Amino acid sequence: MFERLAPNYDRLNTALTFGLVGGWRRALVAAAAIGPGARVVDVCAGTGQTLREAAAAVGPRGLAVGVDFTSAMLARARGHRVLGDALQLPFADRAFDAAVSAFALRDVADQGRMIEEMVRVTRSRGRVAVLEIGRPRRQPFRLGFDAWFRGAVPRLAAIAGQGESHRFLVRSLAYLPAPESLLGTMTGAGLDEIGWRELSLGAARLFWGRRP
Repeated sequence: MFERLAPNYDRLNTALTFGLVGGWRRALVAAAAIGPGARVVDVCAGTGQTLREAAAAVGPRGLAVGVDFTSAMLARARGHRVLGDALQLPFADRAFDAAVSAFALRDVADQGRMIEEMVRVTRSRGRVAVLEIGRPRRQPFRLGFDAWFRGAVPRLAAIAGQGESHRFLVRSLAYLPAPESLLGTMTGAGLDEIGWRELSLGAARLFWGRRP
């Protein structure tokens, strides 16, 4: 499915989020406390939009590496890219200063294992940060989100020939853990100083933690 999505993935994401997704990705990189000279891995990097933000943050003296197992998506990314599995990252322990991931938790077979792998490849006192689609908890924002995301988005995507893929995206919300559950998973994976916040009135959620 993601192989088929690759050619239109970025255009559709920008249009269907009213252009907000770029700001969400920048917030993800900021939450990971990535600075010049750092080494960061972007897990499930897709077409490399978050990877681009991470590369800008670390600068020429740093290293930003994107990992994905969909070759057509990764081929559209720029910079350092590795074809690999989020549940078995092809890196040594503590290889990076930070690990980030955007919009991937709903699409992996084992969410806990993915977080554990991100923690494993992050050095002591490094940060792990995750960005996901949200569902506003407060009315009327939830009603508006549901009307757009569950109703309008698949129809608009169908115009671009991606209707079935975005119907899957809507169904995948059922696999999105509640914030409290994800915080528990992050704690269980060995992170401390964990936290989360809503972005754009709850349309997206940002989570972070530090490896002791």
